[in-house]
Amino acid sequence: MPYVQNDGVEIFYESVGEGFPVILQHGLTDNYEGWYGKSREVNYVKTLQDKYQVVLLDARGHGKSGKPHQPEKYAMKYMVGDVVAVLDELNIEKAVFWGYSMGGRIGLAAAKYAPERFTAYIIGGQGLSEKDSKVQIEAHQGYIKLLENGNQYFIDFLEKRRGSKLQDWEYEMWHNADTEAYIAYMSYYEDIGMAEYLPKVSAPFLFYVGSLDKNPYGAAIRGSEVIPNAEFVSLSGVNHSGASIGTKPALPYVIKFLEQVTNR
Repeated sequence: MPYVQNDGVEIFYESVGEGFPVILQHGLTDNYEGWYGKSREVNYVKTLQDKYQVVLLDARGHGKSGKPHQPEKYAMKYMVGDVVAVLDELNIEKAVFWGYSMGGRIGLAAAKYAPERFTAYIIGGQGLSEKDSKVQIEAHQGYIKLLENGNQYFIDFLEKRRGSKLQDWEYEMWHNADTEAYIAYMSYYEDIGMAEYLPKVSAPFLFYVGSLDKNPYGAAIRGSEVIPNAEFVSLSGVNHSGASIGTKPALPYVIKFLEQVTNR
């Protein structure tokens, strides 16, 4: 299996297809397999690989990548560095970045720490967040308290909230999850000065977010407003998970955007 090291952490990656490179970065608690349809309705990779080189990686703390337990190891400069290390390993000079939720945060940070490596950005379920966003921190603190009680406790919580048993792949994922790594990531919420550097970014951006995704919705609008070359898409009637799991709302906009930014 292909791995690359960054800052002493092993990062798992995979590359399929041919064409202009597109990086896919998953959200918190997910992994690269989600883009193959494991947690979604449609196989994103299969949809893209005929036209693009699709590059997937497991973020540190997730999937097959290394899982440091020190919160400072989840600083955005390191998580962006993981993506850049994969690009270097594959001899890719420039790519389009597509990230959802946590992956979107990494994409926005990439516009600060490695803007020369990305020609365009697709940011789902994420946007311009102010320093120490109260809602984000409170949400993280709530999940941290749940995760501190162990994997099975969190599984029981998810099933009670959902009103049904987890699917087999979901149960396996949470049963084997390194919750200390998740806690470390959620314990390190930093201000990287988005309000200062995003207005200076010239690369094209596509923000998409579910209309029922309350906090990210406003953040995505703010992001699209401060970036000179950005568009915003509201996905009607879906929440945070719905905008990621279901492909019909977002995929047509993403495909159109990719065609525009890779055919110049």
